[in-house]
Amino acid sequence: MNNWTLSRLTGPSDERPEPFSQHSHPDDVSASHHDMLTTVIGSKEDSLASIIHNYKHGFSCFALYIAYLGEKKHDDPTLVTGSHHDMLSSIIGSKEEAKASITYSYKHGFSGFAAMLTEDQAEDLAELPEVISITPNQKHELMTTRSWDFLGLKNEPPSELLQRSNYGEDIIIGIIDTGIWPESKSFHDHGYDAIPSRWKGVCQLGEAWGPSNCSRKIIGARYYAAGLDKANFKKNYMSARDNNGHGTHTASTAAGVVVEGVNLHGLGAGVARGGAPRARLAVYKVGWEEGGAGGSYLATAAVLAALDDAIHDGVDILSLSLGVDENSFGALHAVQNGITVIYAGGNRGPRPQVLYNTAPWVITVAASKIDRSFPTAITLGNKQTLVGQSLYYKLKNNTESRFESLVNGGNCSREALNGTSINGKVVLCIELTFGPIGRIFEDVFAGVIQGGASGLIFAFYTTDVLLSTEDCKGIACVFVDNEIGYQVATYIGSERLPTVKIEPASSITGNQVPAPKVAIFSSRGPSIKYPTVLKPDIAAPGVNILAAKEDAYVFNSGTSMAAPHVAGVVALLKALHPHWSHAALKSAIVTTASTKDEYDTPILAEALPRKVADPFDYGGGNINPIGAADPGLIYDIDPKDYNKFFACQIKKYEICNITTLPAYHLNLPSISIPDLRHPINVRRAVTNVGEVDAVYQSSIESPLGVKMTIEPPVLVFNASKKVHAFKICITPLWKVQGGYTFGSLTWYNEHHTARIPIAVRITIQDFYADRFPAFLLFCVWLLMIRGIYGSRKLYIAYLGEKKYDDPTLVTASHHDMLTSVLGSKEEALASIAYSYKHGFSGFAAMLTEEQADNLAVISVTPNKQHELLTTRSWDFLGLNYQPPNKLLQRSKYGEDVIIGMIDTGIWPESRSFSDHGYGPIPSRWKGVSSIAAGAVVDGVSVHGLATGVARGGAPRARLAVYKVIWNTGNSLQLASAGVLAALDDAIHDGVDILSLSIHADEDSFGALHAVQKGITIVYAGGNDGPRPQVIFNTAPWVITAAASKIDRSFPTTITLGNKQTLVGQSLYYKLNNESKSGFQPLVNGGDCSKGALNGTTINGSIVLCIEITYGPILNFVNTVFENVFSGGASGLIFGLYTTDMLLRTEDCQGIPCVLVDIDIGSQVATYIGSQSMPVAKIEPAHSITGKEVLAPKVAIFSSRGPSTRYPTVLKPDIAAPGVNILAAKEDGYAFNSGTSMAAPHVAGVIALLKALHPDWSHAALKSAIVTSASTKDEYGMPILAEALPRKVADPFDYGGGNINPNGAADPGLIYNIDPMDYNKFFACKIKKHEICNITTLPAYHLNLPSISIPELRHPIKVRRAVTNVGEVDAVYQSAIQSPLGVKIDVEPPTLVFNAAKKVNTFKVSMRPLWKVQGEYTFGSLTWYNEHHTVRIPIAVRITIRDFYADVA
Repeated sequence: MNNWTLSRLTGPSDERPEPFSQHSHPDDVSASHHDMLTTVIGSKEDSLASIIHNYKHGFSCFALYIAYLGEKKHDDPTLVTGSHHDMLSSIIGSKEEAKASITYSYKHGFSGFAAMLTEDQAEDLAELPEVISITPNQKHELMTTRSWDFLGLKNEPPSELLQRSNYGEDIIIGIIDTGIWPESKSFHDHGYDAIPSRWKGVCQLGEAWGPSNCSRKIIGARYYAAGLDKANFKKNYMSARDNNGHGTHTASTAAGVVVEGVNLHGLGAGVARGGAPRARLAVYKVGWEEGGAGGSYLATAAVLAALDDAIHDGVDILSLSLGVDENSFGALHAVQNGITVIYAGGNRGPRPQVLYNTAPWVITVAASKIDRSFPTAITLGNKQTLVGQSLYYKLKNNTESRFESLVNGGNCSREALNGTSINGKVVLCIELTFGPIGRIFEDVFAGVIQGGASGLIFAFYTTDVLLSTEDCKGIACVFVDNEIGYQVATYIGSERLPTVKIEPASSITGNQVPAPKVAIFSSRGPSIKYPTVLKPDIAAPGVNILAAKEDAYVFNSGTSMAAPHVAGVVALLKALHPHWSHAALKSAIVTTASTKDEYDTPILAEALPRKVADPFDYGGGNINPIGAADPGLIYDIDPKDYNKFFACQIKKYEICNITTLPAYHLNLPSISIPDLRHPINVRRAVTNVGEVDAVYQSSIESPLGVKMTIEPPVLVFNASKKVHAFKICITPLWKVQGGYTFGSLTWYNEHHTARIPIAVRITIQDFYADRFPAFLLFCVWLLMIRGIYGSRKLYIAYLGEKKYDDPTLVTASHHDMLTSVLGSKEEALASIAYSYKHGFSGFAAMLTEEQADNLAVISVTPNKQHELLTTRSWDFLGLNYQPPNKLLQRSKYGEDVIIGMIDTGIWPESRSFSDHGYGPIPSRWKGVSSIAAGAVVDGVSVHGLATGVARGGAPRARLAVYKVIWNTGNSLQLASAGVLAALDDAIHDGVDILSLSIHADEDSFGALHAVQKGITIVYAGGNDGPRPQVIFNTAPWVITAAASKIDRSFPTTITLGNKQTLVGQSLYYKLNNESKSGFQPLVNGGDCSKGALNGTTINGSIVLCIEITYGPILNFVNTVFENVFSGGASGLIFGLYTTDMLLRTEDCQGIPCVLVDIDIGSQVATYIGSQSMPVAKIEPAHSITGKEVLAPKVAIFSSRGPSTRYPTVLKPDIAAPGVNILAAKEDGYAFNSGTSMAAPHVAGVIALLKALHPDWSHAALKSAIVTSASTKDEYGMPILAEALPRKVADPFDYGGGNINPNGAADPGLIYNIDPMDYNKFFACKIKKHEICNITTLPAYHLNLPSISIPELRHPIKVRRAVTNVGEVDAVYQSAIQSPLGVKIDVEPPTLVFNAAKKVNTFKVSMRPLWKVQGEYTFGSLTWYNEHHTVRIPIAVRITIRDFYADVA
């Protein structure tokens, strides 16, 4: 078999490794490797001269390659290298050239080497049967007091685990990183005994590193500089000394000794120490400063050399806070030699599918936040005190804080600051987009500093980038959320000379700060390389960690900081349980991890928006050292068992034998099933390491949509039975193309709880991937089954040209034909639905399949029901048109309700606006656009996709058009004045409903007056999601709509040259006269930036682009499309974190553009890397609707709450279809997405309700849709929200839920509001920047169908009233779902209605259960009886803001 595995995965040729400068390796036992390479390279003298010349001058045909030969065949390292020489001698030639080219010889833990070779030489080497793989060297990036106390490992008094493990005494932790600063107080060796005799390592001398720099604490030091360009030597210590600080920080975190009085400018003051302060350290420097950016880089070859040496040296644990190839055979050999290997998982979160270092034999670590906060008081000139977060400090000789000028810099882009004087002022910057956090802050800070600002208040969606504020060049940099940013902006707008004072930060620790939380930057699963392995394994502290750097201590954040926390814990466990295997240690920390915080609430994950953490965020949970010391049961693995799985993975791009076992059969302490189609059995075994005689019960939490059973359900252990095997049967409950859902299996008794996480994704990939013909076969199969049971369907019989001019005779012939099949004329007359008698002869009749087969005609075809997306959206909401839904009939399709569309105008000639069959215009109309009220139009599609009937929600409603948006050439613009004029005219004209899919001023008094005149106002909530706090149009008197996805999908088949079939999403089509799809060349374009595509020929090829960062989706899509199209590509496969931008693929200049997730993108990349001439074929898209597509889901672009302007009003109110909506555009029909599409769906429903209940107020209509909304999908699963990563939706995603028109028509109870009551709240807001009288009521006292309490500090009471609009005599019971951390009571708990009592009031009491500066949590209050369920959402945030502000 060809072993050639050069990396085509990395994309264009310009990204391949550059040639490395030769640097002498300290170990001279590689002579045999030199001999081997001599045989490959050729003649001794000429070849040597040539290679040295080329090498010195950077001749680009040479690159560093890594040859892996598997297990070493000799114990003597010299014999291992000798065998390499013999092997290569048969191919290459000169021994001298081999010596010159080799950089590393791997001879301790495994057999292999790294050498400078040409591509041809590497290919020849790969052909040898002894060579398992040849890979080009790759460069990788590093990932970057209180934490140990937070984990329960207190130093004073010492925790029991620290004492029992003797602080990790004599455990040897290897740190593969940027080196170490040996003089740091964290590494002194006072009180240490002699170095353990098992240690075989060395103290390698070098620049600024002498013999005394190794000690009884730092017992070994090596460095690996081969391949580092000599131009970078001056930037580095050519030794194990750390000039970056990263390695010193990680080493001191894992095993630093106790150092008193550590702080950073007074912040984080306390005792610095590692997790295992008595452990020994072995340092392997592989990271070096390179280039002009100041970043640290490392090479795979060096990491492998370090792993090989570490195996030889005798380390117990290896901690690698760096991003290397997770398929590393070096790590596998280390584990098989008894070493525990711990990797950082990466800092590319919160995007899913970006986790790396996910091999099943390593421990992969996520980063979490600890219970420490750095509140910073901001005092405005009006004495209002707000609180942000910073690391701002003042030196002792600095003056006290004082008031300074304050200016609003918008988003602080160059354009925003242009013309604004910021010199000597504090600048407010509000960043409304999202993306890589550090990059955004750096850009903003650079502009502010350049302008001479004296301070920065930065409103952003996270403070996980807090350490960026440490280096603010002497000025105060404070992070706040958007709500506080809006308050500062409001103050600035109200003052002629606004001022502000910023105090230095202070430290707060303890249970006032909710923790742990998964950090926003922490990379998320699932693993794209090992989807059958659940990753990460564990989370550990990684945010604002204070540890050593040179002679001082600094904060740092990253999974780089989390990994050494795990290493420290494992060192303690290894000291306590010296005979435990790597798998046992891993099992102990995973099965005992915490999934709840100190208040017993689920751990949260910082994300976009924040969410409850799941196993793809934190694996088993947050590390719990005390629990891990005594886990009760462990899931152990024979290290050789990994080979059963690794056989497919060691050859990176080889399509392996499918008979190898999937990794979920490994005895891992987790289960991941990425494609559950049929019931499967997974086996596990547990070993008892607790009490000898023990009985464990099982507890199953099945993932949603999955049934799990376990056999046996009880395990009994004794002295003779220490290991028990068991079987888990996992069965899908439905057939659906789903996302991952999560559960767990727990074994427990009175002493121990051992829990493993489970992730399952139900798929119907065969159905998806077998393309459209398979879909038709599926339908035919369904018809066949129905035919067997005699079920009738509508069939169309075509007889060709009619034989009579008289239509009655044609019809009679149809009856006669059917009579001959059915047996009687009466049956024939009853079965026929349509007789085609004018243009041709034929009929449609209800027949069984057998009867249809017996018809002797030209053709018989089953009737097909065609749907278009807008039509589908209404059908999806339950408003079926054929047969007509009951609500449509009762409301007469919204007849004569007048909907005003304030938008870009209308195209009156569209068929959607035909007035055929309408009566006179309603007399109340005094006036002188299609989704809401479009007429019924048959045969609508876009290039054959979504074919069917187009209609609005209220097709008999009238339309009034108010054009306020104008095309300026570059963009669409509107003015508040124009909107107000339209609102004013609409009030005069007599409209019933106004739909505004625009971003207008939500404080608009025009909208308030319209509501007070009886008009229902529906606004789009905006398309700035998934970031929180960006929803607009949130005034309490309007309905604010979020966007959701419906049950329609556009699967697009991608067939690779190896016949592998994958499925993406697109709107790609082929016209009738175009040729069929064919195979075309396929190339990897990396991220398809201009730099990545430079030098890569893409003309006439399909290009794979994978975007591994995140940010505003449209920006990525437009940039990639532009670069690919300009290069002449014939197709695009785009790996992105969402397909909610599907409609962008409609306009792909005639080429197929297919969106895929990162998992499928990686599979395509793997295929490209395995082929010399990769090809692919892309089929046109087709439509799939129904339960196979999980819906609804909140769209990723839909703006999220809470409202920054009205935090006491819960927004959005409702979600409605807004993704890929097909509706009228000029004379045609087009797809569109946005909350602009959702708002008219709501308007259409309101029109039906208004026609059905003409006397209901705006508040009653709003209440009806909110209280009856759906929070679960058709399978009874909670509605999901597309986000980063995907999450279960909450009220800030969708308000009351997804709109349910049929439920809203009969809500039972309504929350009504006198329109004049809004004035009690609006008095504060009518003057936009006026500081209003505080005696006005907060908005949560309005009788809204929701409750939002943004700062619950003390118990409060909220009153509500409900009006009965259902059965006259009715009794309703209350059901309360209290937000986490809050106790809710309702008085009275039962409401009784009758003819004399139509309105009932009640009181909702809310009490915080703890004192904490918390986040929003969610609940609900439901009134229910046998006929109705009336639910309102509740959002509560517990605060101790007084405490925060008073300490600053």
